[in-house]
Amino acid sequence: MVHEENTIVNLTLEKDLIFKVNLGYEKLKELFIDETFDERSKVWGPDAAQLLAMAMLACLNASFLFCLHKRNLTVDDLDAQAEISFKKNEKGYIRVKKIDVRIIPKTSDPATLKRIEQCMKKIKDDKMFFEESCIITASVREGIEVAVNIEI
Repeated sequence: MVHEENTIVNLTLEKDLIFKVNLGYEKLKELFIDETFDERSKVWGPDAAQLLAMAMLACLNASFLFCLHKRNLTVDDLDAQAEISFKKNEKGYIRVKKIDVRIIPKTSDPATLKRIEQCMKKIKDDKMFFEESCIITASVREGIEVAVNIEI
């Protein structure tokens, strides 16, 4: 889950519109973010919109599993998918219009399937119970304050 303290992320220009993030994790030392419009076979890594969708998927799935674990429920497997839709704003700039998320828990236990619905209960604004604890999705929905500075 997300840390409660502030986090800093750094990236450097690798080439053209490809950026490198040095993560230093055991399983992922570095990540390339590719904002070029090259054909898919030449792309170095995800683009920013895909990273946003991945962040939402990871956070929502972690919140969903946390909700299940609080009820002593486990799943055998879990798949998830995010579909990103784009639109042009009134100035002609492309924006993320919508992100449709599908979470598919898999279990062979019928009792677990029935009890999973406890975490799917709708609460305020027609959101499911577990969605409230997903920091990323809630922050995107509420609008994130962004401050940009260029230091020369």
